[in-house]
Amino acid sequence: MVPKRHVYASFGLMLGASTLALAGAAMAQDTQGQSSTQLGEIVVTAQKRAQNLQEVPVAITALNAEMVEQLAITDARDISGMAPNVTIMQGTTSNSAAVISMRGISNGGSESFGLDSANGLYVDGVYIGRSGAAALDVMDIERIEVLRGPQGTLFGRNTTGGAIAFISRAPSDEFRAKLEAGYGNYNAWNVRASIDPGEIAGFATSFSYNHSQRDGVVDNILQPDDSKDPGARKSDSFRAAVRRDFAGTASVQYIFDYSKIDGITSAFQLTHVGDGTPRTPIIIDGERLVLTQPAPVAPYLAGVTFTQPQCAALSAPTRKYRDKMCNDRPNTAQDETWGHNLQIENDFGSFQFKSTTGYRVWDSSNDTDLDGLGTFSGPIFTQATLMNGLPASLLGFIVPDPATAAYLASQPVPRQTLSFFETMNVREHKQFSQELEFAGDTDTLDWVVGGFYFHEKGNENNPQNSGFVLDTNGIFLGSFGALGPSLAAANPARYRAVITRSSLVYEAESKSTAIYGQGTYYVGGRDGKLRLTAGGRYTWDKKELNRTQNGAAPLAVTEHGDAKFDQFTWNLMAAYDLQEHVNVYGRIATGYRSGGFNSQDPVIPGTKELASFDPETVISYEIGLKSELFDRRLRFNASAYHNIYTDLAVNIPRTDAPPGTFATRVGNAGEVTYTGFDIETQAILNDNFSLDANLGYVDIEYQEFMTGQSVVPGAPPINVASITEAGYTSPLTASVALNMEFPVSYGRVFGRLSYTYEDGKLSFNNSIGAPFNEEIRGDDRNVIDAQLGIDGLNFGNAEGEVRLWVKNLTDSHDFVRGVDFAALGLAGGYYADPRTFGVTVSARF
Repeated sequence: MVPKRHVYASFGLMLGASTLALAGAAMAQDTQGQSSTQLGEIVVTAQKRAQNLQEVPVAITALNAEMVEQLAITDARDISGMAPNVTIMQGTTSNSAAVISMRGISNGGSESFGLDSANGLYVDGVYIGRSGAAALDVMDIERIEVLRGPQGTLFGRNTTGGAIAFISRAPSDEFRAKLEAGYGNYNAWNVRASIDPGEIAGFATSFSYNHSQRDGVVDNILQPDDSKDPGARKSDSFRAAVRRDFAGTASVQYIFDYSKIDGITSAFQLTHVGDGTPRTPIIIDGERLVLTQPAPVAPYLAGVTFTQPQCAALSAPTRKYRDKMCNDRPNTAQDETWGHNLQIENDFGSFQFKSTTGYRVWDSSNDTDLDGLGTFSGPIFTQATLMNGLPASLLGFIVPDPATAAYLASQPVPRQTLSFFETMNVREHKQFSQELEFAGDTDTLDWVVGGFYFHEKGNENNPQNSGFVLDTNGIFLGSFGALGPSLAAANPARYRAVITRSSLVYEAESKSTAIYGQGTYYVGGRDGKLRLTAGGRYTWDKKELNRTQNGAAPLAVTEHGDAKFDQFTWNLMAAYDLQEHVNVYGRIATGYRSGGFNSQDPVIPGTKELASFDPETVISYEIGLKSELFDRRLRFNASAYHNIYTDLAVNIPRTDAPPGTFATRVGNAGEVTYTGFDIETQAILNDNFSLDANLGYVDIEYQEFMTGQSVVPGAPPINVASITEAGYTSPLTASVALNMEFPVSYGRVFGRLSYTYEDGKLSFNNSIGAPFNEEIRGDDRNVIDAQLGIDGLNFGNAEGEVRLWVKNLTDSHDFVRGVDFAALGLAGGYYADPRTFGVTVSARF
């Protein structure tokens, strides 16, 4: 639960911002004869047609091209905190992955092809199937729409939390060009160029290119090159679009985009290790639960010799931020994405037609150190060397041959240079999608019907290399009777590591087909006050997974999973105009996330078949207010919702993972309720200042979560809802930003000062399979960003702009994402980027 002080503080923040907004708007209203400044109309396409944001009965945040450019937004991760109840975290082993959470519903930390996202991401109408490819570099953005709440009717499956849509601008019929360059700390620099040559032979075209790079933000002391330190990144992206209009009613537009990101993944910092102390039992309803016991890493580390002596000082786990690290692996990651998008539209008068065809490819590879310790030499365990170094007098009771006993006593326990945990991963993904839409309108009705088809294939090869620490005294005490205590007391190396090499290799395929329709009836005509909307969608999904390795060696027989799912989703909405620019709405909507396969799960006993997990469904009840007041100088939108999830898909550390490995699985919670609210406000305070603010809160209650395993063999699952919280979710989010603009003789001076708050996030839902889950809860984030710029400068034949910017002004070292490796006895995570700042210069021709 969220501490009440945080709720009160954020309410105070929003109340103060709203009071300031109201006062400023009232002041502007009193002096409206001196200024005609008003909030501009925001056009969105959330209901498959262009509409005023304020008239759509859905909770939507829309960012226009000017804000996208000012805030340097290029992918989904850049909009975290800009909408209430929306947070987005970085990936771990990939530079393009994003963990999106909307109204408490998260994609989870898994990037497996067996699990679909809960929050849909769309680029120019094309659904992006994998969360690992969510951070593609999107250029020439005209608008971003963030739709909160289930969007199961028009956007379809896998939008139980919401949807984010990037809409790029169409090529211009006239010549236009822009060149931008920037430089910042950590040797960061970028160049961005775009040009529209103008219409040529009836074709309008647009071309854009972007290059950006920076050095790492944490020093890997084993790597002398700053450009290869954790956080270093280099990306190149290209976009080309061509459009042709026909007879004033039809158009064809083709878009090609390409993005390649090479970099060093963010630094994983070790914060906690197991010390060998047995965990306190958890008892629910009289049943004792099976708990994951972390390996005794701390006493083992006390006896190792570090290959690089300078790393010994950095080996002690700590939650305190470190700006130095020992990574013995290169931590390289490369993500390459490209795609084609073909849009065909025609207005037939009585109806409009649109076809959107998409084909996308994502290739990803990484080589990652996940302990941050460097390499070290330590004792290792093998069955053949268990007795090495024990006194011959004791070995004589076990080995009857005195010579053999003397030989074993003379042999040292073997040692080996190792790293605790390192992983590599190669992923390949291809997807094809086709959507057809037919829409029309009359004096009293808007309608849209359509069909959707989606096909994807992906494969993954994920080798892991880990050192699993054993307390070998347990072997002596458990297997040698009365002699056990003496053997344990004489043990020359109580803690020894088992070198475990394991690989996960599989391929997955998914097909989805849907038909949908929605209509809005205007009671009393277009000028009436009441609008009623109803819609429905039927979806059919088919999934397959073929696994060829799940351990040290390839499988003799491929393990296979095959499942089909289908679901009808619907929504009912009513909106009523209380007065001009003020309306209220009510909405009941459902959503569906497809089921799938756990790529690391064991097969069904006695078969080579993989069991699937169930689909996730939600029914949402929402009421809202949308208003523009004081001559449209204040926009105040609010909504409250109650969502009931059935079979909510959650990522759970496995308590039955093979010894020496770390694995997670997707499980279905029985019933979970999400109750919360969103508030957004924008206000023009006067001719020079405006204000943006938002506040989101969600209370999450697990009613049933049947994932507890009793220590009694064969006992039924135990409901662990009472000790369960939502993972990867900030129950409370808030932000406020003050914008300024002053006209000067050559243009304008502008600026922005923003503050964003996010509650700290858990990694997993409870501590049953994640012993350090609470200890690695993320920090509450308080982030201040600022910008100051001058626009309208004369650059010869161009109009120029200079912008100074700083992110994380207070240089706050927030722990933002934890990872608990459970039985391996390791836990740690990732910190937000330190303060970054720079200057950007641009010219428009």
